[in-house]
Amino acid sequence: MNTLVSRGLALAAACTALLSAADAQAYRMIQNTVPGRTSTGARVLCDDPAGFAHWTTSSISWRLNTANQGGKPGVATSLQKALASWTNVSPASYALGYAGTTTAGFVTDGVNTVQWANGNGCTGGCLAITALVLSQGQVITESDISFNDSAIWNANGADYDVEAIAAHELGHSLGIHHTEITKQRDRPTMYASYFGTAGRTLEGDDVAALNCAFARYAPASPSVLGLAAAGVTAGAAPAGGVKLSGRARAGGAILRFALANQEPVKLELYDVAGRRLTTLIDGTRSAGEYEVAWDGASGFGRVGPGVYFARIVTIEGAASTTVILAR
Repeated sequence: MNTLVSRGLALAAACTALLSAADAQAYRMIQNTVPGRTSTGARVLCDDPAGFAHWTTSSISWRLNTANQGGKPGVATSLQKALASWTNVSPASYALGYAGTTTAGFVTDGVNTVQWANGNGCTGGCLAITALVLSQGQVITESDISFNDSAIWNANGADYDVEAIAAHELGHSLGIHHTEITKQRDRPTMYASYFGTAGRTLEGDDVAALNCAFARYAPASPSVLGLAAAGVTAGAAPAGGVKLSGRARAGGAILRFALANQEPVKLELYDVAGRRLTTLIDGTRSAGEYEVAWDGASGFGRVGPGVYFARIVTIEGAASTTVILAR
């Protein structure tokens, strides 16, 4: 995934069908089912049956290689602001942190690195490129970003703006592809080409994409979802952790899970845009097997038949499943 100066080049490389600017689900996710290091992937909807690239942890640390233009004044601050833009999204609880500097590069080494270099698959009109390291199941285990050192980079708002491009590439690192929105105003950060400092600020389409990942793939740590705030100490999850499954039934759906011990449980429903629809359980439950019915009721009125996501969080761990709401 890379950012191009030319809007025409970006769309030609990445787009097969354009949606209107008013499309509420114009965002797309990155799908690549081949384990390994990659900077390519198909653009898919949130509810694509084959899934998409995603993290299984909510805390993601980044380091800056200060070689070349990475050592310019203001670059580290710009990176930290870009990290914060993806951290301050609700209800998603991803925390992108700045862990300092590094000598690591654009290689698979367990370090999420931002660097400035020539090459790495980003030349000519390319401004930056992001690589994902994927394990089985499209789980992201590492990501690196390489800025094109041949361009002139600035942290003062002049072109090319470090914070805007960093925010865009960090979106790719979270499994988000280019949006299909093509409007000229209020463009999302994940717009396919550079459009100045306006790219620093996430728009609704960007937020929906991140919440899509959050709703479909539960972070590994239950403390992220507030169990610690409820006075619960989350220990190591047992092998396998909690499991959640769903099946359609006439007029709704059934969700099933089992608890090995008495513990706090939170069970929530989300739509494909990552919007939390309702909380079915939020309290302590005894050990045992449970079936919970959902008829489509939500805080926004009754939703129609379609694909939704359920998330459960317990001390044993967190899990999610697709829910097909039948008529």
